[in-house]
Amino acid sequence: MPSAKDIDIRSAPRAVRAREASIDREALRSFVDACQILVGHIDANATESAAWLREILLRMLRATPHHAAGDASANARVARAVRCIEDRFAESTIRSAVVATVVGLTPLQLNRLLKEHTGLTFLQQLRRIRMRHADQLLLTTAASIREIAAACGYTSLARFGRDFQRAHGCAPRVWRAHQALLDMPLT
Repeated sequence: MPSAKDIDIRSAPRAVRAREASIDREALRSFVDACQILVGHIDANATESAAWLREILLRMLRATPHHAAGDASANARVARAVRCIEDRFAESTIRSAVVATVVGLTPLQLNRLLKEHTGLTFLQQLRRIRMRHADQLLLTTAASIREIAAACGYTSLARFGRDFQRAHGCAPRVWRAHQALLDMPLT
């Protein structure tokens, strides 16, 4: 059972994001107010209004937290990591260390970043992608379960069966038969 301290530690990033969102909303309100004021001055003097708008934008940029660029960088790394996993999921040798190296992180950083941005760790992401591919193969081919497991990057049929059972609540053979029944036309 997690202690109160563990719960506080896990909820801290959420509190920081909520505070930052509040600051962002306040900055946006100020910007909208300033723009509304400027609208009244545009007819009077376009050059002066442009200067005012430039000044407001510069102040807002200076007030923006510097981590915003870091968030964009993190999002790009997450996207590259997921793309790398999707490109290489069929390789039985894919490891978080390989993907981490591709995106310029350590395996621990990769796991933390993936969990933070997608809600899934590297291994969970890999399993999700493999199961999605297995679903497609089960629906569209007559390949054996062993062939499908190998095509999805599994070297162990038992591990494939366990992962499939965990994801779908039944064995691959049962899932395939059930889906075939659902696709049968009603007569």
